Amino acid sequence: MSTIPLQPVKDSPQPQATAGSTSRRWIISSTVDQLLILSTPLLAIPAVYLLYLPLGVQAKTISLIVAAFFALGHHLPGMMRAYGDRELFERFRTRFILAPLLLIAAILPLKQYHPDFMPLVIVFWATWHGLMQLYGFMRIYDSKVGSTSPVTAWWDWLACFCGFFCAQMFCPSRITDVLRHWYGLGGPLISPGAIHAAQWISLVASIVVLVGFCANYILQTYRGVRPNPVKLLLLVSGIGTWWFAIVYIKNIILGAAVFDICHDVQYLAIVWVFNCRRVSTNPNLGAFMSFVFRRGMAILYVGLIAAYGAIGIIPVLVENGTVIALLNGIIGTSTLLHYYYDGFIWKVREKSTQASLGLNPSASVSTARFGGNWGVPHLLKWSPLILAMGWLFLTDFISPSVAQSRKTELGRLYTESLTGSAVLPKDEEEISWLFTQFEQAQTTAKAVPNDPDALLRAAIILANFGRNDEAVDSLNQLLKRYPEFYNGYLALGEIHLYRGNFDQAESQFKTALGLAPAAMDRAVVNLKLGVAYLKQKKMDQANEKFREAVRDNPQLQAVVDELGRTTPPHNPTP
Repeated sequence: MSTIPLQPVKDSPQPQATAGSTSRRWIISSTVDQLLILSTPLLAIPAVYLLYLPLGVQAKTISLIVAAFFALGHHLPGMMRAYGDRELFERFRTRFILAPLLLIAAILPLKQYHPDFMPLVIVFWATWHGLMQLYGFMRIYDSKVGSTSPVTAWWDWLACFCGFFCAQMFCPSRITDVLRHWYGLGGPLISPGAIHAAQWISLVASIVVLVGFCANYILQTYRGVRPNPVKLLLLVSGIGTWWFAIVYIKNIILGAAVFDICHDVQYLAIVWVFNCRRVSTNPNLGAFMSFVFRRGMAILYVGLIAAYGAIGIIPVLVENGTVIALLNGIIGTSTLLHYYYDGFIWKVREKSTQASLGLNPSASVSTARFGGNWGVPHLLKWSPLILAMGWLFLTDFISPSVAQSRKTELGRLYTESLTGSAVLPKDEEEISWLFTQFEQAQTTAKAVPNDPDALLRAAIILANFGRNDEAVDSLNQLLKRYPEFYNGYLALGEIHLYRGNFDQAESQFKTALGLAPAAMDRAVVNLKLGVAYLKQKKMDQANEKFREAVRDNPQLQAVVDELGRTTPPHNPTP
C-alpha cells in the first residue's frame, strides 16, 4: 500500500491512546504487527544471510526466488482488488482496461529499441513506491490514535522521502546504474562535481528534516495530540532496512532481496486485513473477493500469490527468445501496473478505505462515486513519461543512429571484455558512439570512485583503446583499495596475457581463482589460467585447468576444443 495521500484523516478521529487503550495503537494486534510490519527485518536479514553464507546459495539464485515469489507475487493482491472488487472496478473501469494494454504495447518496443528506459523509470518509481508504503503505514498508525495534524503528515512524508533518496545518493552501484541508463538514452554528461554536490545536499537536507521531525514530534506530544510512538519504531525499521540493503550490503541484488522481503510481507499483511474487513462489511464486492478473503482462507491467499510469482521463474527455464521477451514484457507490465494501481486504490481520504482499515468504523464501506477515470489532472501525471517516450521514438525517426542491436554488441566487446587490440570498427558512426562510451565511462568512474565495477569498466575501455599502461595503473590502484575484487585480478591478468607477460598473467589468474565467488566464475578463471599455461608450453597444467573449467561449466567445452585445434602440437625435448 504505497500511496497514502498527504492529507490527514480528518473523519471521526480516534481518541488519544492511553495506558488503558494501547490496543488502539496497532493495526492488527501488537504481536502480529511486530511480526509482519515492524520487526520483519529481524527475520528477513538472518534468513537471507543464512542462505548466502553458511549454505552457499548464490546471490543470483536468492534474488531470483525473492523477485518471483515475493516481488512479483505481491503484485497479485492489488490486482485481485482492482479486478475482483466490483465497486472499485466499476469506478475505475477505463483505467483497469486500458492501462495493461497501453503499458504492454509500450514496453515491448521500448525493450527492443531503448532498453535503458524502463530500468530508469523503475529505479525511481520503485523508490517512490517503497517510501510511500512506509509513509502510509506511519499515517495509519497516527490515525489510530487521532494524530491527524497536517504538519505532522508533512514531516512524516519528508522523513520518508529524504531517508529513501539520500540512501540512493550514497549507494555507488545505484548511481552507476542510473548514470549508465541515463547515458544509454542519450542523456548529456553529468559532471562528477554535480554528483558530489547532490550527495552533500541530500545529506544536509536529511539532517534538517530529521531535526524538524523530532521537534514536531515533541511539540505535538506536549501541545497537540501525541503521535503514535509505534510509528517511530516503524520509521527506524523501514529506513534502517533500506539503508542497510542499499548502502551497507555491497552486493546490489542481495540488498534488493532483503528489502523486498520486508516490503512485500508488510504489503501482503495489510492487504489481507483490509480486504477481509471489506468483505465482512460489504456483500456487494463480488463472489471471488468474498470467497478468498475470509477466515480460514489465508493458505489459499498465499498459494495464489506463490502461483502468480512462479511466472517470474519461467524466463530462466526456457531458451526461446520470443517466449522470454513476451514473459519479461508481462513481468514488466505487472510491475508498472502494481505501482500505478497502488497510486489510487488505497487512498486513505476515501471513507471506505478508512472503514476497512479500522480508522473510521462509522464510515460507509461503499465506494459509490463513479467517473473521474481519465481526467486532465490524471493525464498530466502521465505526460512526462508519454513525452519522454515520444521524444525517443521521434529522434529515432528523424536522426537514426547506430542500431540498438549493434550498440549492444559493441558495448559487450569494448566495455565489458578485453579485445586484446586497439582495432576500432570501420563505420564512422560506430567509432563516434564508442568514443562517447569512452568519455562516459571515464566520467562515471570519477563521479563514483567507490564503485569498483565502474572503475573496472573505465580501465577495460582504456585498454581497448590502446592505453594499456593507463589501464594497468588504474587496475593496480583499484586492487589496492579492493584487494578481494576478483574481476580486477582477472582483467589485469588478461592484459598481461595478451601483452606477453605470461608469468604476471599466471600470478593474477591464480589470485582471481582464489577469490572467485561461484563455480561459473571459477570456470572462466580456470579457462584463462589454462591459456596462460598453454602460452608457456606447460601442457599438463593447461589441460588440467581446461578440465576444471569444463567441469564447472560444460558449455566451455567448445572453447577448449577450439584452443586445441589452433594450438600447434608440443613435442617435449627428450
